This record gives sequence, structure tokens and C-alpha cells, in this order.
Amino acid sequence: MPVVRVDVPDGYPRNVLLALKRSVEDAIARTWARDHIYVAIHPMVTAPGDRSAIVTVDLRPGRGEEERRAKLLYRELLAVLRSSIHTEPDRFVLLIREFEERCFVVDGGKRLPPLKELTPSLKERA
Repeated sequence: MPVVRVDVPDGYPRNVLLALKRSVEDAIARTWARDHIYVAIHPMVTAPGDRSAIVTVDLRPGRGEEERRAKLLYRELLAVLRSSIHTEPDRFVLLIREFEERCFVVDGGKRLPPLKELTPSLKERA
């Protein structure tokens, strides 16, 4: 169950932010979890012209290939952020934090499905 917060400079139209949200969900589905993905897009105060983006992903540990998953996600998110808000690599931060399963409760207090049911196999993307 990745919980993803995407902080981007304020002032972007809603349609740009919604498209960004869908693209982030797709990237997470290809790299960390196919289901139970929660993405929130937040405007942040920045200097005029600043194209910084901060993405924080909170998830359960134990999927395997964590470093590879992080690198693939970084690459996919950077491509999305470049095309939508013109973020450059030196203005993009990806923070991935792992929390034990007991810290996640969803769907009226139920526990999440096992990771093996949610975790996609990794495929290299061009």
C-alpha cells in the first residue's frame, strides 16, 4: 500500500495535476504495488520559476529488489515531472520510507493483502 505525496510548485491547473496524479499511480503500479495506491498532489510555495518536486513514498518493506525498484521509480517519475512541470534532475527528490505492516490500516480497519499479491515483477522501461 504505497501512500505517495507529490509536492510541486503552486499555480498549476487542476487538469495538469490530475494527469500527474494518474501518471504517478501508473509508475507506482509498475514498480512497487499493483493495487492499494494512494496518491496526493500538494502545491508548495516556491520562488517564481522554481520547478522543484518532492515525492515521498511510504510503504511496507519486504518486496525484494528495493534498490532497483527505487531507481526505476525515480526514472519514471522524473520523466513524468519533466513533461508535466518541467522539473530537472537537480530539482527532484524522491524519498522512499518503509513502515511495518502494523502501521497501515485501510478499508474500515482491515489489514492489507500479502505483498506477494500486490508486488509487480520488474520490467525495464526505455
